[in-house]
Amino acid sequence: MADITEIRHRIKSIRDTHQITKAMELISVAKMRKSMTKQSFSSAYFDSVRYTLKDILRHSTDLRNKYVLPRRDNRTAYVVIAGDKGLAGAFNSNVLGLAWRHMQSRPVHYVVTIGQMARAFFESKQQTVDLEFTHAVANPTLHDARGIMRDLLDLYDRNLMDEIYIVFTRMHSTAEQTPVMVKLLPIEEKDIELDVKSTYTGEICYDPSPAEVLNVLVPQYLIGMIYSALIHSSASEHAARMLAMSNANRNAEKMLDTLDLEYNRLRQSAITSELLDLTSGKFFSENSLRQKANRHGKSW
Repeated sequence: MADITEIRHRIKSIRDTHQITKAMELISVAKMRKSMTKQSFSSAYFDSVRYTLKDILRHSTDLRNKYVLPRRDNRTAYVVIAGDKGLAGAFNSNVLGLAWRHMQSRPVHYVVTIGQMARAFFESKQQTVDLEFTHAVANPTLHDARGIMRDLLDLYDRNLMDEIYIVFTRMHSTAEQTPVMVKLLPIEEKDIELDVKSTYTGEICYDPSPAEVLNVLVPQYLIGMIYSALIHSSASEHAARMLAMSNANRNAEKMLDTLDLEYNRLRQSAITSELLDLTSGKFFSENSLRQKANRHGKSW
């Protein structure tokens, strides 16, 4: 009976956990769809900004701008986007591992973290976190992207860093998410992942000047890149958590099937044992009465 009681407690515990993981899976599905809807609404504008910027870089031979010209000191800043919590498979470890490996080749670097898991990771590595943005990846907004852009651009304009990389997880599908690293500044044509098919040749005439045009476009470009990275990271996190919870649900159902079978077997065994005890008791009782009757004869 002790084994049956233990199995009953295990079944109850697994069923309670299964309800939680099932709810988390459904929540992750809803949040993932919401994130991808945001991305589709904003992609038209930001793709236009990137297209224009890449077209300018391609058709400008002598473009003198602080956001385009490379710097020498190689002081690198990393914007690392991870989640605010775990239970998402290898989502956090993959993107944080990519950032950490790349940092080993940079003697001087700054770290900007987005998400509590990123901050905790670098603190465990004894790495100073220079800027921290919490909860921005849970529900990405343009307001968050603008705030991050202003802080990064301020540090870059003050010549405190020479290049900026953003590390995030790009979502290709619900089953495939890839950690990537993209250089934000200085801007190079090859870093803008957009196909530009120009129908003209020659140089562009600017009004009022190339520097003024870039000074307007670059902040919009950075906002779009940061916002897109936040959206992709959010959707990837929810997709990874959905997959992890789906696997947990399947494992829980398998465990419940096994435990139910074991519980029924033990319960049937206990019932059979009790029936045997009752049958044996009745047999011995009747046999004892018969023996007493035989000893006492008629007086019995």
